[in-house]
Amino acid sequence: MRVLFLTSRMPYPPVGGDRFRVYHMMRAAAEAGHAVHLLTFDTHRRSEDELAPLRRLLRRVDTVPLPRPLSWWRAAQAIPGHFPLQAAYYRSARMRERVEETLRRVRPHVVVTHLFRMAPYALPHVERGSSRWILDLTDVISAGIERSMPFRRGADRWLYRIEGPRIRDYEASVAPRFDACWVISEAEARHLARLAPDASIHVVPNGMHPDRLRASATREPARLLFLGFHDVFHNKDAVRFLVHEVFPRVRAAVPEATLAIAGKGSEALRGWAERVSGVRVLGFVNDPEDELARAALFLAPHRFAAGVQNKVVQALASGTPVVTTAAVRSGLEPVPEGVLRVADDADALAAHAIALLRDGDAAAALGARGRAWARSRFTWNAAVLAMESARGEDGSRSHGRTVAALPL
Repeated sequence: MRVLFLTSRMPYPPVGGDRFRVYHMMRAAAEAGHAVHLLTFDTHRRSEDELAPLRRLLRRVDTVPLPRPLSWWRAAQAIPGHFPLQAAYYRSARMRERVEETLRRVRPHVVVTHLFRMAPYALPHVERGSSRWILDLTDVISAGIERSMPFRRGADRWLYRIEGPRIRDYEASVAPRFDACWVISEAEARHLARLAPDASIHVVPNGMHPDRLRASATREPARLLFLGFHDVFHNKDAVRFLVHEVFPRVRAAVPEATLAIAGKGSEALRGWAERVSGVRVLGFVNDPEDELARAALFLAPHRFAAGVQNKVVQALASGTPVVTTAAVRSGLEPVPEGVLRVADDADALAAHAIALLRDGDAAAALGARGRAWARSRFTWNAAVLAMESARGEDGSRSHGRTVAALPL
């Protein structure tokens, strides 16, 4: 097949949830023998060396510059109207032209439009030709914003009270116009089905990279780990809750306990997080599996979240015992009993962590169950099957609502 991906951000290197998902979907499709093309926005010029791994993998990579000052101006201009500010941020006549040209040149069998913010570039073409059009929403962003509102303050709260309903209305209007809408979990599928009952909804989960994951027999017995992309609000909130509320309770019961905080953007936390005894900020790490292999526990105390938290799946697949919240667990459903420890308040989260630090056998058993489940559940084969099944359809443009989970 000829598969075209339309994305709002350069998906390489695959750091952060959006980039991770797109990159590995493209990688899996290319490795399955399909001709994969990428048309993406990019905020800065990259050297050939930077893009060489991506160019070797894909048939073609094309970029459209996205000047940030102009993009912020376009978003600001949209405030008086009803269009989502996120989508207005990505308005570009040049991208419209490049989409037209790329469709003529590639003649794709399948077009994967990633996130609602790229939908304006797909919608003029979805009724034309023989291509099958997929909208990979990943998460229902409006639902995530609604869950985050109790934790937002000030101008941030004001902005998202405007933006949330706009995104909700836009998601509801565009989803039924595509041949299929992909979401990352059963929970997100239910949210989207309520918004857009006529959309054809498919659950396409993220996968892992099993060849790089490895268990370790040399875990540090009292080392806790938080790993994530620290520029997103749910991670910012979670790490503050962990450092200020959860970890001090653990440290009071287990004085030798330490907390390592890693991930892109975590460097900015040093000024306040390392004031708490036992906390160390590692910054960006090239090989997260090394940190997971050293950790006794992985903590993800998110009070709200959207979709599937990749870092939690990564921790589970590495055999690291995970303590998390119901908000995170809901994105992983269906989850068998005994693969996670789940609680929502600081006392209960700390109690789980303390119990596992004191009982190494229980922690090892929890880690082994999580590893076996995650490696069997999360595979990129689902994305390839979804693309291939889209190509195999008869080309009709009717949309009966379905909620389907592809075989894993």
